[in-house]
Amino acid sequence: MTLLVTEQDIKQLPMSVKAAIPVMEDALRLAGEGSAENPPRMRMPFRNGFLQFGPAALHGRKLAGFKLWANFGSGKGVQKSSTGHGYNYLYSTDTGELLAIVHSLTIGRYRTSAATAVAVKYLSPANASTVGIYGGGGIAEGQLEAVCAVRPITRVRVYSRTPADREAFCRRMSERLQIDVVPAQTPQEVPRDAEIVITASTSETPVLSGEWLVRPGLVVAAGTNHWYKREIDGKVVERAELIVTDDKEQSRVESGNLMWAVGHGLTTWGRIVNLGDVIVGRVQVPDFGAATLLFGSHGLATTQLAISAQAYELAKAQGLGTEIEL
Repeated sequence: MTLLVTEQDIKQLPMSVKAAIPVMEDALRLAGEGSAENPPRMRMPFRNGFLQFGPAALHGRKLAGFKLWANFGSGKGVQKSSTGHGYNYLYSTDTGELLAIVHSLTIGRYRTSAATAVAVKYLSPANASTVGIYGGGGIAEGQLEAVCAVRPITRVRVYSRTPADREAFCRRMSERLQIDVVPAQTPQEVPRDAEIVITASTSETPVLSGEWLVRPGLVVAAGTNHWYKREIDGKVVERAELIVTDDKEQSRVESGNLMWAVGHGLTTWGRIVNLGDVIVGRVQVPDFGAATLLFGSHGLATTQLAISAQAYELAKAQGLGTEIEL
């Protein structure tokens, strides 16, 4: 029997951004050890959206599966319906059984945020306390919550294009996290004192310029995963002493930030490393106090698989979900 785990079930489970961090770290470590597979996902574009398929395997856990989602809509742009966020399919590689179908909206948000927390854990000083962030929506909320779970953040400076949204975000996150979250009046102010700078937008043009980086630190580009979108300009890439991504092969087809920089001769794919290789110690990290580091996040099928397995195991243990016969 296959367990269907819906959004309503997930909301009853002890899952959160913080709880997802060790799950993401383990999945990325398996990748670094060579016991996970994450071929680049396939997108089929349409005039009003796209169909997307992302397979993966966690051989160390004897699991395989895929995420399938169809983002279609009418009018201008892609309109995500309740089904447009997709479904995760979880298989046992021992038996071939389809263990679960898991709705991916909420767990996908946990996964995206928690992956950044893992990068921050390995690519920033343990005492980092200041963050600059571009974006005032759901992506930015999750990113900030995740960073605060692994670093003693006390002050955050935020910029988004709409002043009212920017100020509302700051009030909301100050209250939620009990730290000082303040609006920046210009985008140039955001990285001024920040040890960690996060771009959490879906912009097609850069929101962060390398000329604004006046101190060493970590830049996290977390908002875009399409070839035609760029959150950071070429100078950010050019300044980075170490460039890390969750998966380099996926970056070759999805990272507008890195594809543009490589295409313009500002870096090479040979200089770019996987986060899993950093976690297992295969890559030496430069001195945090003297270097600019860059992490590009895209969201991997392996991490979707790992968070789906967590949802399945918790639902099964608590008697949640619906058994279906296929």
